[in-house]
Amino acid sequence: MTRSLVFEHVPGQRYAIDAEQLHKTPELLNAFGRNMYTRFRVLDAIAYMICLLGFLATLAFVWWAFIPGLAICALMLATNRKSAGEIARKAATRSVDNFRTLHEMGCLWLVYA
Repeated sequence: MTRSLVFEHVPGQRYAIDAEQLHKTPELLNAFGRNMYTRFRVLDAIAYMICLLGFLATLAFVWWAFIPGLAICALMLATNRKSAGEIARKAATRSVDNFRTLHEMGCLWLVYA
């Protein structure tokens, strides 16, 4: 299942942006902002480090220390995914060229609802 961000660009027309694909390949977002690839890779690395530190704390201190680490990691990854979708949404609403670029990337669809 892919995670998408649904927004209404024109009244009556809803579009969906594939936030999952943009998060997996953040170099696609470099067209809309500087250093997006680096930003998302660093934030993902921080999330995975928090998860790893939780598991190491489980081995060193208390058995339940992995639970907060895992929860924080999952929340950070979900937030990064949503941020990628929000960046693409703002770019699509800002310019017709960006809207077309997202559609040509295969990240933007018309949703019938």
